[in-house]
Amino acid sequence: MKNKVTLLNMISGVVLQFFTLVSGFILPKIILTCFGSEVNGLVSSLNQFLSYITLVEGGITGVIVANLYKPIVEQDNNKISSILVTADRFYKKIGALFIAYSVILSIIYPLHFKTEFTFSYVCSLTLILSLTLLIQYMYSLTLRTLLNADKKGYVVNFTQTLIVIFNVLFALISVFIYPSIHVLKLISGSLFLLQPLIFNRYVKKNYKIDWKVEPDNSLIKSRWNGFAINLAAFIHNSTDVTVLTFLANLKTVSIYSVYSLVSSGIKQMINACLSGIAHTVGQAYAKKNWKELNQKLDIYEYIVLILVFFLFTVTALLITPFVQLYTKDIVDTDYNQPLFGFLLVLAEALYLIKLPHLNLAYSANKFKEITVPAYIEAMLNIMISVALVKWIGLIGVTIGTIVGMTYRMVFHVYYTSKIVPGRAQCIFYRKLFLFAAGAGGGFVFCYKLLPLQTVTVGSWIVHAIFYCVVMGAILLAISILFFQNEMKFFWKYVKR
Repeated sequence: MKNKVTLLNMISGVVLQFFTLVSGFILPKIILTCFGSEVNGLVSSLNQFLSYITLVEGGITGVIVANLYKPIVEQDNNKISSILVTADRFYKKIGALFIAYSVILSIIYPLHFKTEFTFSYVCSLTLILSLTLLIQYMYSLTLRTLLNADKKGYVVNFTQTLIVIFNVLFALISVFIYPSIHVLKLISGSLFLLQPLIFNRYVKKNYKIDWKVEPDNSLIKSRWNGFAINLAAFIHNSTDVTVLTFLANLKTVSIYSVYSLVSSGIKQMINACLSGIAHTVGQAYAKKNWKELNQKLDIYEYIVLILVFFLFTVTALLITPFVQLYTKDIVDTDYNQPLFGFLLVLAEALYLIKLPHLNLAYSANKFKEITVPAYIEAMLNIMISVALVKWIGLIGVTIGTIVGMTYRMVFHVYYTSKIVPGRAQCIFYRKLFLFAAGAGGGFVFCYKLLPLQTVTVGSWIVHAIFYCVVMGAILLAISILFFQNEMKFFWKYVKR
């Protein structure tokens, strides 16, 4: 039964990711085609500023989930109720704060940032875009946290999949009947009311929650343990758009957001493939079985590097031609930015390469020890991005991200050598050098031998297949020559 639930959660997660990815390409295309790059950049920028409210959360969701595991196993309904009441009160306070923040932002943004739109246009759009987060904090997040902690993630995933599908359908209908970005986003935000309706019905039917019990406020105090890590991840995802909004213009933000659709989609795909591995590494660390831990770290590093260098090298070759096809009818700004596309892909690759070492630090509960490096990464990213964006625009913000990611990767590889006996840093760097050399050679070979000059859908697909075959063959050859042990260990693990 447990295996069936796990499988259902995995399948529902993949289904949600697929539809989210498809939606992520359709909706911006609708906005670009019907309303232009300036509106697309405005929506991306406003969403980024609205998401800043998540910093107030300070890691409470992770704490709530961790504290729910034991009472759920023991079926301690009183403890479960106390934790949920605590979470619900905290989320509603954030929701109330978010209302005030949204109103202030809706006034300040159109006054501070000069756009072609009127004050009322930007102000009303800001308030409409805030609906999605407001509904979740006020009515959904507490119940969603309970369902995820109780391995009922499939309820959350299928509900969200339904919202994503309806969102695309209603968006297409709305622009056909009455093309207005305000109407489109109002429909999108309102659809999130499905979440509390479905979650409430499911929780009432399957749980005995007493919403009148006393809250456990000690949970709130411990939420800061992982705050620095959350902050660093948030800055990685938000610095570029924020800096471009302040120091560039909304059309530049639109260019960034379109390229980011591709790089973020690949990153999510790799994260989905790796979702089960971090848990096995954590178990090995908990048992203090250093031989097993080293073996699993070897395979973890190997899989991450294979996936990253294969998918991101192919993406680096194809991202700009894809964006050219995607924005073929959009003529209000230049989306042909090959150097920016390459650097953005490199930045996301560096973010993923450190995952085995970052997740090991999480599993070892070393949050305090990795707090300062997380802040340093964030500061490097912000300072370099701000310093360079005026000179080289999009390229500048990606250089800031690359420097920050490189520093964080180097630190975590070093820190792993401190907490795992016998784990030399050169083990990782040898793998990194071999795969980077192979991927670099493959990139140059593909770019010189069969460059994609005339961009059509057919030529893009043909080149994509060719590039995948070349990169797959190179990485397979490197694996056979240098990583036979990892390949054998991985095969045994899969068979088991």
